[in-house]
Amino acid sequence: MLGASGTGLVRALRAGTQVWLWGSRGRSLTLLHAARGLHAGDGRPSAGRGPLERRPSLPAAAIVNSAPRPLQPYLRLMRLDKPIGTWLLYLPCTWSIGLAAEPGCFPDWYMLSLFGTGAVLMRGAGCTINDMWDQDYDKKVKRTASRPIAAGDISTFQSFVFLGGQLTLALGVLLCLNYYSIALGAASLLLVITYPLMKRITYWPQLALGLTFNWGALLGWSAVKGSCDPSVCLPLYFSGIMWTLIYDTIYAHQIYTLDIHRPEDCWDKFTSNRTIGLIIFLGIVLGNLWKEKETEKTKKKIDNRLEN
Repeated sequence: MLGASGTGLVRALRAGTQVWLWGSRGRSLTLLHAARGLHAGDGRPSAGRGPLERRPSLPAAAIVNSAPRPLQPYLRLMRLDKPIGTWLLYLPCTWSIGLAAEPGCFPDWYMLSLFGTGAVLMRGAGCTINDMWDQDYDKKVKRTASRPIAAGDISTFQSFVFLGGQLTLALGVLLCLNYYSIALGAASLLLVITYPLMKRITYWPQLALGLTFNWGALLGWSAVKGSCDPSVCLPLYFSGIMWTLIYDTIYAHQIYTLDIHRPEDCWDKFTSNRTIGLIIFLGIVLGNLWKEKETEKTKKKIDNRLEN
């Protein structure tokens, strides 16, 4: 048993090292074999996952698989082996925080780290709520039958206690913000709880997901400025909702350049939205830094005119 555990740990460390050395483009084949080896070594069957769930983020999957065995079902319940959802929740927060920065200044790093922590916790809480609501359905669907609650790895009571722990930690993060933002953040809990039910009553669950996942576009600005500016926050929020409609539709198999018969193509296009979001954030930061340069040039022109 100790030998098997040691082998699994070595494979996980090897996978993580290759990620850092190779980068995202060169890691696919080696890490895929490493991740498959981990599944075989820890005794968990990798079969039963659907097309979009059989390609988790490999470094994250290696970390989850190298964690202590009793902890692994909880980490998978949070989807820590598939961090793309956390990124898509976090990125609207970064846009808002970046736009709220003073001209010529970088975004508030403390706020970025605080919201990053909150994104991990709230995405985990949302997935826990989703799996608690859908456990009876998940058992009947091949893609979801291996989820921890549906598979019986975690009981409903254990998941409820775990949910309470995640929400408590998330509340601790929220209490670090101003009073306006605390109230605004608390209001999003209704969306987090009800979103999993939307697919039962509407053909547009992506819209409910958009309303939920882009709440950070409002919260990030208010955390920095003290309140929301509708002229900035609302266009950003509704743009984020449209973005969510697109990427969640990709996840659900539709879009012009999408090959719906190749699950790998669906997953690649879905996860590419992380890159798009990061590019938008970088553009916001660079644009904000450029404002200061333009301001300095304007001041010099005005001073020269006054001198003349």
